[in-house]
Amino acid sequence: MNLRSSARPRSSGSRQLSLKGISIAAGLPIVLVGALVATLIGTGAFSRDTTGEDASLWLWTVPTGELSRVNGLTAVTDARLEIADAAGNLVQIVQNDRFLILRDITTGKVSAVDLRTLDLTGEAETAPGAGVRLALHEDRAFIVDLLQGQVAQVDPIDLSPVGSKLSFPPGLTGGSFDAGGALWLGVPREGTLVAVTTGDDGAAVDSTEVIADPGQDLSLTVLGDGVAVLNRTVQTVTTVRPDGKRLTADVDLAGPSLTAETSPGTQAAVTVTDPPSVVAVDDERSGHFSIAAESSPLLGASVEFSDRIYVPDGHANRVWVYSPAGEELAGIDIDAGGGPIELYATGAVLFANAPYTNQAVVVADDGTARLAPKDRDDILGGNVPPVDDYGDEDEGDGSGTGDESPHGEEGDVERPEDEPDPEPPGAVTDLTGVVADRAVTLSWGPAPDNGAPITSYVVEGDGRTWETAPGQRMLDIGDLVNGETYVFTVTARNAEGDGPATPSPPLRPTAEVPDPVAAVAALAHPDGTVTLDWEAPSGQGLEITGYQVELIDSGGTREVVAETAEPGHVFFDGELIYGRSYMFSVTALAGDAAAEPSPNSDTVVPFSNPGAPRTVKVTTDKDNKGTLKVSWNKPVDNGRTITGYVVTANGRSQTVTGTTATVSGLGNDKTVTVTVAAVNEAGQSPTASGSGTTIGLPKVTTWYRYQCQEDGEWLICRDWAYDDGGGNAECEVTWNGKSTGRIDCSLNEGAIGFIPEGDTNPMTVTIWNAAGKDSKSVKIVWA
Repeated sequence: MNLRSSARPRSSGSRQLSLKGISIAAGLPIVLVGALVATLIGTGAFSRDTTGEDASLWLWTVPTGELSRVNGLTAVTDARLEIADAAGNLVQIVQNDRFLILRDITTGKVSAVDLRTLDLTGEAETAPGAGVRLALHEDRAFIVDLLQGQVAQVDPIDLSPVGSKLSFPPGLTGGSFDAGGALWLGVPREGTLVAVTTGDDGAAVDSTEVIADPGQDLSLTVLGDGVAVLNRTVQTVTTVRPDGKRLTADVDLAGPSLTAETSPGTQAAVTVTDPPSVVAVDDERSGHFSIAAESSPLLGASVEFSDRIYVPDGHANRVWVYSPAGEELAGIDIDAGGGPIELYATGAVLFANAPYTNQAVVVADDGTARLAPKDRDDILGGNVPPVDDYGDEDEGDGSGTGDESPHGEEGDVERPEDEPDPEPPGAVTDLTGVVADRAVTLSWGPAPDNGAPITSYVVEGDGRTWETAPGQRMLDIGDLVNGETYVFTVTARNAEGDGPATPSPPLRPTAEVPDPVAAVAALAHPDGTVTLDWEAPSGQGLEITGYQVELIDSGGTREVVAETAEPGHVFFDGELIYGRSYMFSVTALAGDAAAEPSPNSDTVVPFSNPGAPRTVKVTTDKDNKGTLKVSWNKPVDNGRTITGYVVTANGRSQTVTGTTATVSGLGNDKTVTVTVAAVNEAGQSPTASGSGTTIGLPKVTTWYRYQCQEDGEWLICRDWAYDDGGGNAECEVTWNGKSTGRIDCSLNEGAIGFIPEGDTNPMTVTIWNAAGKDSKSVKIVWA
C-alpha cells in the first residue's frame, strides 16, 4: 500500500503527502481511532489516543480508498485523504494526535505517517490477512502477529524495531491498550492473560495471570475501566479491574458470539448472532436479552457507551440501541451498502462508520445522532468524481454476472422450514493419539452438531477433566508416567447436552522418541494449492513411520489436518480458505511415539484467481461519439491484491487499474456488450458483462408551425419535435439571416421575432449531438 505523494520529496527517506493535490498545513489537528480489522473478525474498536478538542476521527471508505476526517462536535467532514492503491481493500488504522499507522489487510503492507508534517516516514511488511494487529499509545507503537504469537514494538515514525520481539504460543487474542498504556493479550493455548508494558528499550511482560484452562476459547475486551475476558468454552466473563480485583459472571451463550476489542464503558457486552441477543456483564452480574435484529453475518459486536448498548447491524442498515436492562431505544439508521457497520468512540462521542458507503453517524453522549456524509466535495481533498457504493444495483443499462460479496458471505442465515429440533451432538470422529516423554497428544475431528453449534469438547482420563473450544481439536496432556497405559475419552457438548463419549486407543508414554522436524516451508501457489516441505529428521534408532501435520489459522482453529508417510504435503484447491492466514507445524512419528512438534512455519495465505467483478454497469456517453462508460464493483480478491481489470468490447481489450473505464470507437447507435475481468497474482477472473447503446444521429422529426400572430403583429414561431439520438443535443433556428444561436432543444415553443406579412423565406431547424447533425427547412406558409 502506497500513500499518494507529491513529486518532490521533503527530505531524504520521506515524502510529503497531499490531499488529492491540496497540501495540508502542518498544524491541522488530526485524531484517529480504530482498527479496521474489525470488519473481518466482527469486532468493534475504540481508542483513548485522541487529544483533539473536537474529537475528530478519520474514517475509512472502501470503494474510494480514502480516509475522511469527521468532526465529532459538528458532525461535519472537513478533510479527505486518498490512499493510493488501497481502493477496494480493507485497511487497519491506528492514530493519535501525532502519528498515523495504516495496514493494508490484503497485502500486509504497513505505512507510517507523521501528522505534524504529513510525511510518509516508514514502511514495513507483515503477513497478509487478518492475523496481524496494530496498536498505538502515545509514542509507542506495536505490530502484533496474533497468529504467530509475536509482539514487536516499533518506532511510530519509521517502523524500525525497538528492542526484541516478545514470543508467545501461537493464536493470541486481544492486542489493545488500556488507558494506562498496558497492552493486553490473551494466550488461549496457556489459558493466560498477559499485560505488556512499553519502554525506550522495547516491550516487556508486566504480568501474567491464569484466566482459564489451556486450550479454551478466549476473547478480550479492553474496557474503560479494566479488561473483560469472555471464555466461550465454559461460558463465563471474567473482569479484571485496575486495582487487581477479579470478578466472574456466568453468561448464557445460546449461539455464536462476538465481542468488541475495546469498549468505552465499564460494562462488557457480548453479541450472540444466532439467535440475535445481547449479554450484558457488570462485574459478577449478567443479563441476557433478545434484540430485534435478524441473524446475519453482518451483525456486529456490541459496545456500551454512556449507559447504552449499541449493536451494529449492516444487514438491517441500522445500529440497534438498548438500555443495559434490555429496553429498546431509538435506533440509528445508516446505509451500510451490504457491508458491516463499525463503532468507534472517543471522549463523549461515538462514531458509526459504514466502510462500504460514504455514510457515517456521530452520536453524542446524550444519545443524539447526526448523519455525517464522508464524501463532501467542498473541503480539502474533495472534488472527486463520485464512486457508486457497493451493493447499488438500481442504475445503469448493464447487469453483471458476478455476485460475490466484497466482504465474504452475507445475508440472513436461512433455515429450512422443516428443520428438525436440535439435539445433543454426535460422537467425535477420527480420535487418535500420539505419545511422548511423560505426555500424550490427542486429536480428533468435529462431531455432528445435530442442529445446535458445538460449544466445547470435554476430555476425561487419568482422573482429570479438560474442556476445549470447538476449534481446538487437539489437547496436549502432560504429567503422565512413562510405560503406563492410558485411555482418554472425548465428548462433544452443545446447548442441548452432551454427545456420546468416544474412547481413544490405548496410549503408553515413552522417552524413546525421534528428533523433531527442524523446519517447515509453506508455500501458496496460484492454483489455490498450498505445499508443505520438510526434511526427515533422525529417528534416534527408531523407524520414522510418518508425520502429523498441525494447522493453526487466524480464526483460532488448531487441529491435526493430515498424516503423511513421507516428508511433504499438498493442500489441494478448496481445502483451505482463500485470504485466511495459516501456519503449520509437523510432528515426526515412530509408531505411536511422537517427537516434539517442529517450529511453526511462516504464515501463508492461500490464493487463487479473483471472483468476477460485481454489478457491471454500461451507460451511454452522451457527449462523445461511439462511446460507452463502464463501471463495476470490486469482486472478492481471493487472497491477493487485484492489480487491474481487463475491459473488452467489440474484440478490443484495455487494462485499467480502477473500477471505471471508457470504451470508444464503437460507431453510432450501436448496442455493445462489454465484459470485465479482474486480475491478481494468480491470473484472470471469470468475466462479468453488461450492455449499452452508443448515441445515434439526431433528427428533427417534425417542423410544422411557421407563423403566428400576437397583439396584431406577425411573429416567427417555433414548434418542432426531435430525436436527440440518446446524446446531449442542441438546436438552432435560422431565418432570413437571423439565428437563435444554439439553444436547448426543449425550448421549441414561443416567438423568435417579427416577420413581415407575406414573407416566404425558408426557416431551418438544425439539431446537433456528438454523433452529427440533422436539419429540416420549410417555407413560411401564410394562412
